[in-house]
Amino acid sequence: MKTIVKAIDLSNAVSKVVKAVSSKSPNQLLEGIKLSCFGDELILTATDMEIAIEKTISCETFMEGQAVIPGRIFADFTKKLENEDDLELSVEDGRLKISYSGSESFLQALSADEYPVLKKEVNKNSFVIKQKSFKSLINKTSFACSQDDSRPILKGCLLELTGDELTCVALDGFRLAVCKKSVTEASGDIKAIVPSRALVEITRLLEKDEDLITVVIQENSLMISVDNTVFTTRLLEGEYIDYKKIVPSSYLSVFRVNKNNMFDSIERASIMAKVMKNIVKLDIHENYVDISSDSEMGNVKENVIINLEGKDLTIAFNSKYLLDCLRVIDDEFINFNLNTPIAPCVIKSYSDEEYLYLILPVRINA
Repeated sequence: MKTIVKAIDLSNAVSKVVKAVSSKSPNQLLEGIKLSCFGDELILTATDMEIAIEKTISCETFMEGQAVIPGRIFADFTKKLENEDDLELSVEDGRLKISYSGSESFLQALSADEYPVLKKEVNKNSFVIKQKSFKSLINKTSFACSQDDSRPILKGCLLELTGDELTCVALDGFRLAVCKKSVTEASGDIKAIVPSRALVEITRLLEKDEDLITVVIQENSLMISVDNTVFTTRLLEGEYIDYKKIVPSSYLSVFRVNKNNMFDSIERASIMAKVMKNIVKLDIHENYVDISSDSEMGNVKENVIINLEGKDLTIAFNSKYLLDCLRVIDDEFINFNLNTPIAPCVIKSYSDEEYLYLILPVRINA
């Protein structure tokens, strides 16, 4: 293999595909990036067998071929070459030679013969959605996925398409996030559980908010293609929790509050709460809520103006779970919907019906 590429193009491409490189694998090839040089294209591929990213860039080819290069060191090295103009890449005697500005460096090169073949013929079901909408859908939910390997199904988001409405659901046993967006086109109803890590990586590829993106799904794979980058991920198998049964149908107390005021107050209280398992307490009254946290190091008590309909209530939460939700809501005002100190709380945007966040309270002594 021998080819010439633009240094900035190579660095940008490597920085995208390296996200799919396995951090630790018994298969050394999965810790590398495959370079495939054919015609006037250099294709860079990485996979950890859960997600796969393939990026194509232009090149000037003198000899076609393939090789697998150690992924993370290749990414670090090409990043330092961004200010160069052209790079010559050539593979000989089990090494990749990188030539630039009269200098040359070498990296290990492995045979690509045993590198996994990526499946890109994913064509059963699909939907088309604005990039901005898809990013928002994922950003408002994926953080609520479980990180616990003992319940692998909860490490994924449920994507459910009915008609022209796409719903994304994430939960971890302590909280639930649901967001809905409209799609512009769909081949039919879809239901799939996608690893949250994969969805987050997809959002990082979407840089043109007003452009459309086509998401293609079949029994065990999801694929997108954007800006000469193909991203595929395997789907999770199993039955997702029936989240609709978790959300209460009515509430005894509902209060509206300015989101930024609530966020700032909880954030300050959370500093002291870190000493006591992140617990913050809300004493809810007719016109205000007292937000407090106590520890051996000190205490915080702040008063935030609200508009309450229903009964006064005292309830406590993990402050991190509250802040995670408030951080992604765009609306100026939000509604807290409550029943009892031990029943789930549902947080919604005041004027946005697309988003719902449910959080379980923490039991405290009266």
